[in-house]
Amino acid sequence: MSSGQNKGYDGVPEQFADEKEHRRHLARAVNRINGGKFNCTVDATLRASQTSTTLSDPRIGATSHLMAMPLSASAQAAQGSIWYSNPMKGQITVNHASSAAVDQNFRFAILG
Repeated sequence: MSSGQNKGYDGVPEQFADEKEHRRHLARAVNRINGGKFNCTVDATLRASQTSTTLSDPRIGATSHLMAMPLSASAQAAQGSIWYSNPMKGQITVNHASSAAVDQNFRFAILG
């Protein structure tokens, strides 16, 4: 099982004691989103010599769509063989060709 690391941006609490400060945090978050900076990526490495890797992240849901961006030459070679199955709350199976490479590093975008 592969649990990636979220390299995202701070979220905004639903409540803040200071309403003015809360609005400032909300504005910053909206402006980041408008600039394409939002918490939807996770980095993971495909399992070597296997044909599937379970990607675990609490943002994954049964209707999520994932997009893979290779971060290494080995990942680029593997990218064409990737397909997804068994999406559910918190995880999805990334199916791929078997390769002995241990550096099949990807950044996955999680949408929905």
